[in-house]
Amino acid sequence: MITFFDTVHEDTDLYSAPQVFRKLIPINPLQPGEKAPLFGVLRQRTLGQYLPWQTDYAKTVHLHDWLQTGPLVVAFYSAGWNSYAKNYLRQLTQLGIRIQETGGTLLVVSPDSFDALQTLVEQQDLPFTVAQDVDNQIAAKFGVYSIDDPIWNRIAGITEDVPFPALFVVASDRQIQFSYIDKDFREDFPTAEALNQIDQQTAVGTLGFYERKAA
Repeated sequence: MITFFDTVHEDTDLYSAPQVFRKLIPINPLQPGEKAPLFGVLRQRTLGQYLPWQTDYAKTVHLHDWLQTGPLVVAFYSAGWNSYAKNYLRQLTQLGIRIQETGGTLLVVSPDSFDALQTLVEQQDLPFTVAQDVDNQIAAKFGVYSIDDPIWNRIAGITEDVPFPALFVVASDRQIQFSYIDKDFREDFPTAEALNQIDQQTAVGTLGFYERKAA
């Protein structure tokens, strides 16, 4: 194999030699009106008490399993965000309690190690299910992670390959009703907006139930 320095003359300024850079392709988060991607998580890679009862004997829990129980909120989280992660987790916890009251489900997806997630769930007594996203596969499907637009290239102090903070409200037909991504770490968590969309989905579901019953 010919190395780079074998192709450069001794009197060549290395800084003037042609260099090839990877083109930056910005992340492209899914938007309201688009369909949430199909995905599944191994049951052994999920933590929490809020798994759909239909999956009691299943090895994999799929998106449609969660959608059968009501509105679904998919949020992305990582401790790799350092101090930002603490406030974000606190906001998720408060949101999770409110979502439970409406009959919805909050699924938090994270690329962190399973041991770290298990410790987090046990110490914080989190009111939602946490699923490990190995290699950010689910985050990439939602458009909040890309090797071509790493978060550490935008935010100082982050050194790991982690997703951007993001949250999606998904209706029973897989349509995304609300999406949020904090590319610049402004910490403007959308609690009110997310709950408003969940309330709308709950109302639609209740109306549909009574219409079917009347028919």
